[in-house]
Amino acid sequence: MLNNSFLHIPGFTIDKEEELWASGVTTWAQAINSDKLDSKQVRFLERSTQALNERDSIFFNERFTARERWRLLPDFKNETAFLDIETTGLGKDAYITMCGILDATGFNAYVRGDNLDDLVSILDEYKLVVTFNGISFDIPWLKKELGPLLNDTSHVDLMHILRNVGLIGGLKKIERICGLDRGDDLSLLSGRDAVSLWNMAQEGEPHALETLIRYNAEDVSSLPKLTEVAYKRNSQGTPMAKHQFLPPARFDTSLLPYDSGLVRYLCRSATK
Repeated sequence: MLNNSFLHIPGFTIDKEEELWASGVTTWAQAINSDKLDSKQVRFLERSTQALNERDSIFFNERFTARERWRLLPDFKNETAFLDIETTGLGKDAYITMCGILDATGFNAYVRGDNLDDLVSILDEYKLVVTFNGISFDIPWLKKELGPLLNDTSHVDLMHILRNVGLIGGLKKIERICGLDRGDDLSLLSGRDAVSLWNMAQEGEPHALETLIRYNAEDVSSLPKLTEVAYKRNSQGTPMAKHQFLPPARFDTSLLPYDSGLVRYLCRSATK
């Protein structure tokens, strides 16, 4: 929980935070009523308490580095969106084809030419977004295409907080390391295949778009599972470890249709 964290106090280091915990001071309230902090630090924790009560997640986003934002997860879990985009590539003429969002109510797909522009208002509803490599990829692309957004929303990039605990690589590689291998044919597809599916859909292939959406949903639905792993491993040995983090965002991707024949075709093409 955030009120076990002191690393966001200006001038605080991890060593100072650990010293405070070791002294028996593990919450903001205890720290405020102790003699461990100076008056300026006490006022800062009082401001932190106010920000948390007001659900001001951006206050904490600006004060924790990307590697430490895992600390925000439990307090904002019911106001969190797990997000992943697909694009036509990485070149200057590339564009977003769709964005999948998973929250406590389920999964929704926002598709170019249909409802992609709705994301501007939709994303304003969340206090926190969780991505994988979103600092470098998803969020800059969304802002480039849709303009200013997420100005009042915190961002946890799983790639950064997983690196803290030695989990390095792409999404699917880390899933396998953590024992979260999906075990289906869609897991054999890559971002390049997602581009092909979009192009097929534009050319009239009847099941290409639903297959692309299912592919995206598989990626998005893995993010809450990896977030649990990331929180558990980062919080180990800290007061935050006693607060189990179970994100309410869950989705059974088997509810979404896809064309397994298209998947087999793409897999065969990739091996040629």
